[in-house]
Amino acid sequence: MRDYLWVFILAGIASVSLLFFIVTLSRDVFLARRLKLKKSNLVLNFSFLAMSLGSLIMIIYLFMLLKEQIGLIG
Repeated sequence: MRDYLWVFILAGIASVSLLFFIVTLSRDVFLARRLKLKKSNLVLNFSFLAMSLGSLIMIIYLFMLLKEQIGLIG
């Protein structure tokens, strides 16, 4: 279980940042349209999305490396 701790940590980071992206995006888009604010306020939302996608890509990449190492041992 401790060997896969990094998978759980990255999955947690990915899910939390994706949740923040989804929750804050609709509110910020509505306010940007209604109040005619600059679109630069949406940068934080898309940074959450980028962090989420980056974490998911790292999970897949590290899992494939681990699978390859197990294949070399066996």
